[in-house]
Amino acid sequence: MGSKALVSATPYVYKSLPNRRHIRLLKISYCAADEEHHSRPLYSLNSVELPPGDTQLDFEAISYAWGISDRLFSVPIDNGVGHIGLTANLAEALPHIIKHSATKCLWIDQLCINQEDGTEKSIQLGLMSEIYKRATRTIVWLGQEDENSRLCKQWLEAVDELIPKLNLKKLVKIGSPEYDSNIRKVVLMDTFTSSDASSAWIPAIGRFWSRPWFRRGWVVQEMILARELLYLTGDIVFSLQDLEDLFTTPMDRFKEYPDLKADIDNGILSYRVLMQLKTDPFTTTPEPRLIEGLDFVPDYNSSIKENFTRFATTIARQYGSLDFLSLWSANLDPRLPNTHPDFLDFPSWVPSFTATPLCAPWRLAVGGVRSWGTNISWNAAAGRLHNHNATPYTPTTKRLHVRGQIIDHISFLSTTRFAKWFDVDTSYLVSLTSQLQSDIPGLDRWTYIDLIHFLNTAASNGTAPRETAEQILGLAPAVLPDSERHLLLHENAVGACLMMGRGRKFMRTEGGRLGLAPWMDSRARVGTEIGSVIVVLHGCCVPIILERVVEDDDDEDNKDDKRGEGKQGQWKVIGDCYIEGVMFGEDVMWEEEDAKEFILI
Repeated sequence: MGSKALVSATPYVYKSLPNRRHIRLLKISYCAADEEHHSRPLYSLNSVELPPGDTQLDFEAISYAWGISDRLFSVPIDNGVGHIGLTANLAEALPHIIKHSATKCLWIDQLCINQEDGTEKSIQLGLMSEIYKRATRTIVWLGQEDENSRLCKQWLEAVDELIPKLNLKKLVKIGSPEYDSNIRKVVLMDTFTSSDASSAWIPAIGRFWSRPWFRRGWVVQEMILARELLYLTGDIVFSLQDLEDLFTTPMDRFKEYPDLKADIDNGILSYRVLMQLKTDPFTTTPEPRLIEGLDFVPDYNSSIKENFTRFATTIARQYGSLDFLSLWSANLDPRLPNTHPDFLDFPSWVPSFTATPLCAPWRLAVGGVRSWGTNISWNAAAGRLHNHNATPYTPTTKRLHVRGQIIDHISFLSTTRFAKWFDVDTSYLVSLTSQLQSDIPGLDRWTYIDLIHFLNTAASNGTAPRETAEQILGLAPAVLPDSERHLLLHENAVGACLMMGRGRKFMRTEGGRLGLAPWMDSRARVGTEIGSVIVVLHGCCVPIILERVVEDDDDEDNKDDKRGEGKQGQWKVIGDCYIEGVMFGEDVMWEEEDAKEFILI
């Protein structure tokens, strides 16, 4: 298919596209078979116009990691009239992609965009969201088949054989009227502890997530918009449901394999963030809400920081949503030893979307630890939207002007660190509760059941918890048949609650309310020095903690404004928070025009 004789091959001359709505598609046909019954593929590039509306076109879009950018291979176009260079990764992928293509008509950026024409490239990048949305499906190339992908497929086949034998198969089988995705996850997690489980499954699944595609910078757009996803490792095929099933692997089991730590942090957690964005995007407009129609095109001549800043600003302007503030990371990324330099020094309000900060703590606006199967109902701003047109934004200063009100301050913070969330016993829960009683006033009568109840409520995204704290702890009858009760007692039910405390501290506000604040940089009251400011901002579904930045040119009155309630000035985002009695707009009693301005830097 490809040739290393790229230097001597005649370059293909691209024909100009008729207008800004046209794209090229790679059409694959086959010549007559030779004497050995081999039929080689023939490639041609045809231009088509993207129709208006939601019309689907008969082609497949290809998603892959470029890898090393050198084009050492080539593909002949129009029966060899010209050749287009390919990277090694795409040259390796193309035969497998063609084999599994249903349309034999593909959109591949390396081939379908004239990479030497900067103007065309910019226009085509602006059509990316439409291209992935119009395609019948997106084929994802993860890399070649290996022992790990074979073991992943083996586990999936074992699951398929198990489900028909279960008493609760109607709750677990995809497509059943009684299907419950949460119960399916619990059942699948239980397969790793069964007597016939292969010890090779856990490390194989962990290494599966280490493939480079899961860490691609712009894969979020391709994944969110796809009508259907097909994943390939060589000729092994995975569906989106397969990957969701693979994702049920108990995270605590990976600690048995220290060499997997970086893979898990960078791969599986990145994929979790993508799935959160796909299933619970930031707005209530029709799916695929986050990216579709977004007036944003990555500028590959600009820095990552500039692109991400424009991306966040575009969401604020176009959707009136500031929910991305819940994905803060600027005060966390510098504290991580492996953070790439390009992700340092972001404005405090601009997320870097790097995996590790987004799970420590889990973020409230995208569903926390229960992003699947639970609608996000937080509504701290009482439905009010951010009005970007009414607030200035200067790209050179990287400042975002927002409006809202200070609703409270942090008075007390716990010293308790949730160091464990798996393999916990009653004594550990009792010790956590005892420390909280010492740190936070008003918790004298708390038991560990109250602790799990509070965390379970925070983890349920504003909806009624599916299980009580007593059921989670195994102290009350479960909702499943007796033969399956052990599934509800899986340690991950408790673990999901405790993980809500990961990267957070319990707090008591000046108003007496109990909540969870970010572990990093949240401040309690010390003497006359007030604690961190808690604000509700128009356009953000959860409260945000801010830190005032006092500059040298602030006037004296402003410097003495310790409560932050006078001249608003500049603020840094510390993070999102959960507070009882605030999450559904109970504190929004001001008129919109009475909101104060906060300048985020």
